[in-house]
This record gives sequence, C-alpha cells and structure tokens, in this order.
Amino acid sequence: MKKPNIAIDEMPVREEDKIPFKEKLAYGLGDFFGGGQASMLSLLLLFFFTDIIGVNSAIAGTAILISKIWDAIIDPSYGVITDNTRSRLGRRRPYIIAGGALIIPAMAILFAPIQGFSDTGKAVWICFAYLFYCTVSSLSQVPYNSLSSDISADYRERNKANTYKLIVDLLAAGVCYLVPAMLISAYKEGEISTKAFTLTLVLGIGALFSIPLVIAGIVVKERAPYDRNHKEKFSIKEYLETIKIKSFRRLLIMYVCAYICMDVISALALYYTGNILRGVTLFGKEMGSLFVIGPLMVCAGLSVPFAYIFMRKKSKQFAYRYAIPLFVAAGILLACYQPTWPPILVPVFAILAGLGFGGSQVMPWLIFPDTVDVAELKLNKRPSGSMGGIMTFCRTVTTAFATAMVSWVLEGAGYIESTAGQVIVQPDSVLLAIRLLMIITIVLLFSIGFIASMKYKVTDKKLTRIRYFADVKREGNFEALSEEEKNEYERLVKELC
Repeated sequence: MKKPNIAIDEMPVREEDKIPFKEKLAYGLGDFFGGGQASMLSLLLLFFFTDIIGVNSAIAGTAILISKIWDAIIDPSYGVITDNTRSRLGRRRPYIIAGGALIIPAMAILFAPIQGFSDTGKAVWICFAYLFYCTVSSLSQVPYNSLSSDISADYRERNKANTYKLIVDLLAAGVCYLVPAMLISAYKEGEISTKAFTLTLVLGIGALFSIPLVIAGIVVKERAPYDRNHKEKFSIKEYLETIKIKSFRRLLIMYVCAYICMDVISALALYYTGNILRGVTLFGKEMGSLFVIGPLMVCAGLSVPFAYIFMRKKSKQFAYRYAIPLFVAAGILLACYQPTWPPILVPVFAILAGLGFGGSQVMPWLIFPDTVDVAELKLNKRPSGSMGGIMTFCRTVTTAFATAMVSWVLEGAGYIESTAGQVIVQPDSVLLAIRLLMIITIVLLFSIGFIASMKYKVTDKKLTRIRYFADVKREGNFEALSEEEKNEYERLVKELC
C-alpha cells in the first residue's frame, strides 16, 4: 500500500463525514450549559453560600470539594455507560436529553433560599444539593463532550462543528458572568428580593441551559465509526489506559491549567471588587465585578478569530499559547492595583487579560477530538466516552478546587462572613491574600500550561496519516502495509502515544 500523494487541504471530505449546518448549529448551541455553568458557579456559588445564606466560607468550600469525590465515581461510569449504549438515538443522545431536562430542578435545589435553616442544616443541604446538581451536570456533559469526537471522523468537519461550540461557549461564559453579577449588584442595592434573585437565576438561566441541550440531543448524530457489537465492562485499569496516551496527558495539563486559573479569578471577582476596589468609582458608579469580568470576557471572545487564524497558519497548540504572556502581565497588574491609581486602569487591564486568554480558553476542546484519534492509533478503539468523562471530570474538579481553595485561603486570612444587608470591612490580611492568590495562580499555572503546549506534537498532517492507519487497521489490512509505512506507524505511536 502506498501513501496517498494528495495535499491535506485538497483531500475531499467523505460524504458520510459531512455535518449539515443545522446540526453544527444545534451542537454549538448545546454548549450554552457547558460554557455557562462553570462561569456562573465559579463567580456566584461560593458568594451565594457565604454572603446570601450565611454559610462559613471554609465549610462551603469543603462541601463543594466533597461533591467532587462523587464526580470521580460518576464521570468515569457515565463515560463507559455511554460507550456501551446501543439505542435508536445512538450512544450519547439519550443521556444528553435526560440530563438537559433535569437542569432546572437541579438549579432550583442548589440555589434554594435556606437562610432560616440551622448551621448544620445549611451544611447538609448545600452538600446534597451540589451532589445532585453535579450528577445531573455529568449526565449530559460527559456524552455531550464525547460528541466533539463522534460527530464526524473527519478532523476538518469536527473543527467546523467545534468552532460553533466554542463560539457559544464564549458567549455563554460572558452571559453567565455578567447576568449573575448584575443580579448580585441589584440584590445588594435592595432592588430585588432573595426570591426574585433565585427565580431569575433558576428559570431564566436554567432555561438557557436546558432547552438548547435537549434540542442538541434530538438533532445531532454520531458519525465516527465504532464496533456496534462489542461492549466492555467497566474497569479502572482500562479507563485509565487513556491517561497513558502522552498527547492526552498534555492536553489535560493545558486544559486544567487554563481553567483553574480562570475559575480562581472568577471566584475572587466579587471579593476583589467588593474589598480591594471598595470606594473606587468610574463614570460615577462604584467599581463592581462588571468592570472586570465584562471587559475580560468580551475581549476573550474578540480574540478568538485571531486564535483561529493562528490555528490555521500554525497549529492548535500555538493558538493556545501565543497570547499567554499578555494575560499573565495583565493579571499581575490587576492584582497589584491600588485605589490611588486611575480607575480607568481596571477595565484596561481586564481588556488586556481578555485578549490574552481567548486562545487558551477555546483550543483545548478543539484539540480533544484529535487526541481521541491518537488514542485509537494505539488502543484500536475510539474511547471518546472515557476520554470525554475524564475531560468533564477535570472541568468540574477545577471549578470545585478553585472555589474551595479560595474559601480556604480567605478563611485562613480572617475573612468575615456576612448575610444580606450587612456591610463588612475585611482586614488587610484578606486583601493581601486576594492579591497573592491571583498572582501565584496566574504565573504558576500558565507557565505549566505553556510548557505542556510546547510538548504537544499532534498536527493536521499527522492527523491525516492517523486516520489512514486507523482505517487500514479497522479493515484488517495492516499486514499489507509496506515496511516504510509500518515504520511510519511505529514512529507516530512512539511520538504521540
């Protein structure tokens, strides 16, 4: 067998790999929950627990982190369950539909106004409420994220579909930062009651989370080939074999570093603006989180076309890292801001941070389907469910870990909890802790993510050859390959797997 002598971009897309526009759109819109929930929870959840229902910050953070132990069980299980499902709707879609339908009830329980409960009652409620919410989230998100690989076997079609997904992801992140921040501002100023706050959050944002996800589950199809007759029993060893894939490990490092960093900043945003920026005004208004998160998220979205250009011209891993130095510099400047500095510098620094963050935010999920192809090269199967479960688990754990870490640091620094209507002046130790946590998180994590992206070696040219070898092995023609091609196959496995 001879290596095809066709330029990568000139190779026609197979008819069975093509994705209609309506599916790309439905698939993209389905990520409003995936992109929005992490933003909403990292910004709002800890603040809701500590400053609205009055839970001790260390207890709140610990309860959130405990729920991730449950995630460590259900995310791998969902991955294997969906891999083994055979239904008229495919492997993933039944779970996406069911999970999407349960989002609003789960949010209603999580954001219930339980101020009248005892301290013990509050702790028990938030723990079990968040456990239920995480179960519902994983029920839809593990199979939905697996679709990023299963929607097509052609990486060009996947890139197009996942671009829709990532545009919606950025839009959702922005909306779910800004709307909760506006609700909190209105709540603090007495413009809305606790009941109105929770109803707007649950019924408004909840509907935006639920409806598109259910539609995506109904409309989107799976096109990547898989063995319909073979099922596997759950095995920790087999589940973890995907982590042994070198390229997947490096993707996980890139993904986790970027999102822990953003989650820490989000969790700190309300504490940062409410304490470090206390009394600072701009355009006649007190500086709130909208002046930080708003410009940051808008400019992160505006930077995506540049990241896409670098992805086309260079590589996805280059698009991930090209603007990281800008984000790091702007983040440090935000952390060091002093009330005596010109107020306009706050949104300026946030704008620069957003321009530096876009690539590292959108690229991991564009890279994910490529790592599934790489895994198939070595494992002779497409473990997209297991790998999607690991990615989803990492995302939920990063949000919980970031929130818990912020709560522990604030508690250790002497943070004073409050309930509705109270105005608390925090000690200087808390202000210092907020600044140091921002700086250390940004510098350390993005340095690690930058290095991991340098070591990630998958390219479009290699993906074309990976698809070729996967097809040959699936058809049982591997022994018919020339010696040169077998050597090329071994080199790819050694370098990428």
